[in-house]
Formats: sequence, C-alpha cells, structure tokens
Amino acid sequence: MKYLPAILSADHVGTNATERAYIAIKRRIIELELAPGAHVTKTDLARHADVGTMPVREALTRLQRDGLVQVLPRSGYRIVPVTLKGTRDLCGFRQLLEAEAAGLTAARGCPEPGLARLEELLGATYELGDSESIEGFIRAHFEFDAIIANRCGNDMLAQAISRVFDELERVLRITMESLPFSTTAAHQRRAIFEGIRDRDPTAAREAMAARTQDSQGQILDALLSHDSVAQASIQVS
Repeated sequence: MKYLPAILSADHVGTNATERAYIAIKRRIIELELAPGAHVTKTDLARHADVGTMPVREALTRLQRDGLVQVLPRSGYRIVPVTLKGTRDLCGFRQLLEAEAAGLTAARGCPEPGLARLEELLGATYELGDSESIEGFIRAHFEFDAIIANRCGNDMLAQAISRVFDELERVLRITMESLPFSTTAAHQRRAIFEGIRDRDPTAAREAMAARTQDSQGQILDALLSHDSVAQASIQVS
C-alpha cells in the first residue's frame, strides 16, 4: 500500500537521522509514552532517539505540521493535548473522508487479494485488559481501513485518511482501555466489506458512515468517563 498510518509503517526504518527521529518520536507520542500535554526538550528527545539535536529539530517541525507537537517559546515543546472538541472534529472529519473512500472503492472494485484480506481482518477481536489482543485489533482496524483508502483511486484522499489515522490511534489507545469489543461495529465492518465486494457504492458509503458515526459516540463517551478527563486536555497517568 502506498499510504500507511504510522502503526503499519513503523517497522520501516528511516534511511537518515531525521527520518529515524521523526518515526521514533511520533511512535512515542501515539503510543502515549509521551503523554498528551507533556513538556519535552530537544535534548531529551535526541537522547531517546539516539540521534543529534539537529535531526530532532527537523523531526519536530514535521510533527508540528502533523498537529502532534506545539512550540513553547524559550521552554521547549509540548505534546498536543487530546481534547473533547479536537476529538469530535477529528471523528467528524474521518467520517467524511472514509465514507467517500468506501464509496469510491466500491465503484472502482477491489482485486480479489484485497477482498480476501479485508474478509480475514473482519475476524479481529480483543478482550478488555489484554494489551496484546488490543494491540492486534488496533493494527487490524487500521489495516482494514487503509486497504479501502488505498483502493479509492484518489491519492490526496488516501493520504489525508492516513494522517487522520495517526491522530485517531492516540485517542483509541486512551479509550480502548474502557471500551468493550462492539459486535455492532463488527457487523458494520462486514456491511462495508459486502458493499465493496458487491461493487455497491451506496451500500459501502452508508455502512462506513454508520460505523464511523457510532464510533465517534463511543469514543467521546469513553473520554468523558476517563479518570483524568478535562474539557481542555486529557492527561495519561
């Protein structure tokens, strides 16, 4: 696939120091090792990434563009907090993008190997409290959607969806600790698959819209019940 979210591309080691620093810091942010709202410095990040401060500076500039880091004048950097409004906006944007991608992919058709992989991924589940199964489900979740995005025929759309996934993954890692596996969402994913398999753009688009809308409600409810939630920021202990 041409456009991959960070979770599916993290194993591809960068060929230069800046790329290595970018990947390493981004994964630490997404996996909550660097908590939302945390203050960081170039020196500390360089030590963890095992590169110089110049590659880290360049990596941080890219992470600013990704919306994951903020510059703090004369005091380093801040990991962008997770907010209720930001999450609502992110989920709404995701719904618009993914519904369109599903419809386009259904209209264009998906080759048999892609369909087979989509169907295989439908079997992914997880258990609350089981970090290994949650990790596997998150990877399967994003691979399912990435296959659809990459088959839509619109590179800009696929790239935008991939960037949304990176922000969404961080939110999911906060919320899935309290969200049980949803059989409703599983049925919705199958409906998406069937719409694409049957080359029915309307069915695929509507199924994806329903799934992403329901997902937004579940995510926001989970954030509201999080132990340390606040309107401005969610800190991870």
